Amino acid sequence: MAERGSSGEFGAFLAGFLTGALVGAVVALLFAPRSGEETRRLLQERGIELKTHAEELTTQARSQAEAALIEARRRAEEAAAEARRRAEELRKWLEESRAQFEQMMAQRRGATPPAAGESSTEGTAA
Repeated sequence: MAERGSSGEFGAFLAGFLTGALVGAVVALLFAPRSGEETRRLLQERGIELKTHAEELTTQARSQAEAALIEARRRAEEAAAEARRRAEELRKWLEESRAQFEQMMAQRRGATPPAAGESSTEGTAA
C-alpha cells in the first residue's frame, strides 16, 4: 500500500521538478545580458535538454511502475494461494467437526453413527 503513495509522490515531485527547471531556465535566460538571437538559441538548447531529461525520467518512472505492478501481481497470487490453502483447511476442519458431532449425537441416542457419506437423517425412516 505504501508503494502506491510513493509513486504518487514521485509523480508530483517529477512534475514540480520539471516546472521549476523550465521556469528557472526561462527567467535566467531572459535576464541574462545576451542578444536576442543568442537567447533564442540558448532557450532552444535548454528546451532540448529538458525534453531529453523528461524522457529519461519518464522511462525510469515507467520501469518502476512496471516493476511495482509485477511485484503487486506476485503478492496477489501468493495471497490468493494462501487464501485457497486456508479455505481448504477450514473445509476439512468443518467436515471433521461435523462427523465428530454426528458421532457424539448418535452415541447420546444410543444409535450407531452413520457411515461415511451418509447424513444423520438417512436410514432413520426405516
